Amino acid sequence: MTQPLGLNPARGDGLRLLLAVLIVSLNLRGAITCVGPLLKQIQDTFALSSAAAGLLSSLPLFAFAIISPYAAPLARRIGMEYAIMLSLLLLLTGLGIRYFSTPLSLYGGTALIGTGIAISNVLLPGLLRREFPQQLPMVTALFTMVLVTVGGLGSGIAIPLATLGGWDFSLVFWVLPAVLGLLAWLPRLRHNTRQSKPDSAVRINLWKSGLAWQVSLFMACQSTAFYVMIAWLPSMLADLEGISAAQSGWILFIYQIFVLLSVMAIPLLVHRLPDQRWIGASCALLILLAYCGITWSTANALWWMILMGLGAGGSLVLAMTLFSLRVSSAMQTVALSGMAQAVGYTMAALVPILVGFIYDLTHSWQIPLLLMIGICALQTVTGYLAGRPLVVEPEVATSA
Repeated sequence: MTQPLGLNPARGDGLRLLLAVLIVSLNLRGAITCVGPLLKQIQDTFALSSAAAGLLSSLPLFAFAIISPYAAPLARRIGMEYAIMLSLLLLLTGLGIRYFSTPLSLYGGTALIGTGIAISNVLLPGLLRREFPQQLPMVTALFTMVLVTVGGLGSGIAIPLATLGGWDFSLVFWVLPAVLGLLAWLPRLRHNTRQSKPDSAVRINLWKSGLAWQVSLFMACQSTAFYVMIAWLPSMLADLEGISAAQSGWILFIYQIFVLLSVMAIPLLVHRLPDQRWIGASCALLILLAYCGITWSTANALWWMILMGLGAGGSLVLAMTLFSLRVSSAMQTVALSGMAQAVGYTMAALVPILVGFIYDLTHSWQIPLLLMIGICALQTVTGYLAGRPLVVEPEVATSA
């Protein structure tokens, strides 16, 4: 079957759509990553326990896990463009509610923010697959670069904004890109399309596909490796090597630079190689080596985090690309994206909590780090398997 040409992302309607997608994607990380640096101030304001503060950080990930499987049915019911607009409205509503400084509004607003982001997280890769099938690795890389950059920016500007107007001002700042996203997306509503006939592969029986599980576990492992490192690296480095929080912050900043470099480089390999087996396995192996290095040679943490950044960026953009490469239509991409993100963010929400629990029991980072080495080994295997040039078989997707 001939692959549809789709739109040209460099000019005309294609360029306008791509810009709209990238503007919307400005909202998919910053409103979440800004919370971490402000958590101590929020905790002091409301006298929250450590567990309650940790729940505030984990709520968006749980929302991603719970809501992701429902994004595809929503898009089929009301259309992909309308569903993305709904996600932006939910995000904007959550940001407004979160501004009212009460514990209930803080948690309720955060849950709504996570819900809105979860819908766009799932649908935008499918939209890119539908509209830019010939330029998929390139547009997916641009999309992923925005996610990574704004995620880093969210944590980076949180404290300066709080210094200007308080932690609540820092949180509500993200209304600005949300409004910009709404304005950019409004013209797309006239192109809204609903699927008249259900796509067979969007059924829940996609969960019976071994290939879909390989993609999902690859997504889960790379997300878990990232969120564990973001949550616990400063504590690990302080306990294992006496590295200060300020030094850890610089190490994480350099890590983000190499994440971006990898996000830019990997799509070139995806485009040129016949399959993605060795890309997936190699990126996972870099993360595995980095965790081994932090475990047994913590003094060289900067170099290990550079390795991890290269592996993490490549893993993220590859996972996003596999959502489209392992199926045969845009709505199937949405379905696989929903499944992979549900599995991925469930694991990414739970494992950092488990790591903290193990550390509290043992007062040692040895077992948590060995756990992460095991997860990275699983990522290496699933990366190789998910990288094979296959698609989900119709009989798997349509079985009763």
